[in-house]
Amino acid sequence: NICIYLLAMISSLSMVSAFAVFFLSCSSNVQAFGPVMRPAAIGGTRYVNNDARPMSSSVLLRMAEGGPPQYERRAASAISNEEVGQGTYLIRVAADDEKPVEYEPGHVLALEILNPEKGEDDEEEWLRGPYTVTRSDDSSFDVMYRVVGKKSQTFSAAVVKSTDSINNNARFQFGGKFKVPILEGIHHPEQLERIVLISTGVGVGPQMGFIEQALCDDAFAHIQIDLYAGFRNAKDVCCSDTLNDLATAHPDRFSWEAIVSDDVGRTSDPYALSKIANHAKKDSDSVNDKTATATHYHLIGNGSMVNEFKAGLKEAKIPDDRVTIEMYFNHKEIPRPDTVKSITDAVLKGRNSDHTSSDTKTEK
Repeated sequence: NICIYLLAMISSLSMVSAFAVFFLSCSSNVQAFGPVMRPAAIGGTRYVNNDARPMSSSVLLRMAEGGPPQYERRAASAISNEEVGQGTYLIRVAADDEKPVEYEPGHVLALEILNPEKGEDDEEEWLRGPYTVTRSDDSSFDVMYRVVGKKSQTFSAAVVKSTDSINNNARFQFGGKFKVPILEGIHHPEQLERIVLISTGVGVGPQMGFIEQALCDDAFAHIQIDLYAGFRNAKDVCCSDTLNDLATAHPDRFSWEAIVSDDVGRTSDPYALSKIANHAKKDSDSVNDKTATATHYHLIGNGSMVNEFKAGLKEAKIPDDRVTIEMYFNHKEIPRPDTVKSITDAVLKGRNSDHTSSDTKTEK
């Protein structure tokens, strides 16, 4: 009886193996981000590509465990790759086909470039990653990236021949449309008086694109937009010329300031908080919901900043639908209680009193 049982088990296992091989051989219609992608950075609808190559069993396993999303790939070419801050680039990518490019600032897409260090048959011949759209038109889009490690160094080296010349032989692919764009996430703009944008690093890119978009939208014509962009040092500051031009063209609607931590501390330190709170609007009399405020906050950047501001705003009774976020890394960073309290106190002070801004800077 034991022998019969063992033979039955072996037969069952053989059938399972055969099914697995069959399933893998029929999987050529799906494309996942692959082993160099960070699945946690992207969420949303899954997309199917009928022309993609077969997936490995490891990719299938990650899918079964709620792994990376799938998307349709489109061939593309780089038009420009401008250094907009020390080690930070704004790349413009155009689709090679005639189909429209339908993105808005804040959308996340998958961008791939053929890895010059790998062979055509290598599983990792495409460098893949999630990138947040800065701006887009009907045929192209811009994304901002910073060169910080081997992957981004390889990406940057594959894009350019030299400091001012695009490598026309670089092969790109893009696809997917994830997350909610910034403008779409701001509900009932008619109830707002102010939008506060707080960013770290390349998070300023999509916020800049949103500002351009909102300044041309009649629904936002009555709203003051204030950007506080955090950077480590003055050389890291990005897109100053573009942001200054926008502020000059719309002095009554837009202002911005680079919060350089080496000089004045982080965006959650006293100097920046005094700026953020000083212009804060009181609750609008026209708002029907007594708990709603006339200010919307959009936070984008590292998890430390986002989580601390999110917690501080919650403690200040800012409704959840008046706070939108996008995190790039350190997603599980635990907010520091003292920083959360400082944010809460600053926001409450700005909402409940008319006070004068302090220009006292935090010494580092």
